Amino acid sequence: MKYYIVALFDEEAYQVISPIQKNISRKFRTNRNSPQPFIPLISIENPDLDKLYPLVDKLIAPYKTFRVDANDTVYPLDQTKSINLRLDNKGYIKRIARNLFDTLSLHGFNVKCFEDNFILLGNLPYVPKDNKKQTIKLNYPDLYDKDNFLKLKIKNIEIWKLPAAKKNIPIKSYELKSF
Repeated sequence: MKYYIVALFDEEAYQVISPIQKNISRKFRTNRNSPQPFIPLISIENPDLDKLYPLVDKLIAPYKTFRVDANDTVYPLDQTKSINLRLDNKGYIKRIARNLFDTLSLHGFNVKCFEDNFILLGNLPYVPKDNKKQTIKLNYPDLYDKDNFLKLKIKNIEIWKLPAAKKNIPIKSYELKSF
């Protein structure tokens, strides 16, 4: 069974992302059962959950809630068959993903890391072959700052079975410390 470790947003961030998700879902004709937006950090194949929980808890414990910068670029990804909002690849989110990948692979887990960090907006039934033509810039001047970045706050990290269903039931949730 494949498990995912994902980062989730606070309520304010979901209110900002939801109009973008609805617009993109109409444009790309994504599945109606698209999940709430999240950031997939790593995927794990057939883990021993008794060993996994303390390791993830130990890695996530020192982190406080933090912000990520989302670009104004949306693109399809063949690996996950999804439409995604690109993130700026720096900061805590990149460090957490790298630490999870390194530590879990050292402890013998079959871990796969995503090349770029992204916000999954919707699931596609198929991915168009010409990805370059499908990359689009968003036009939401009210949401983005002068550098075309959207500031979103990460509230917690969760372990999920499959992030394809509309209502994902987390197996384990790790609340980040608040300021």
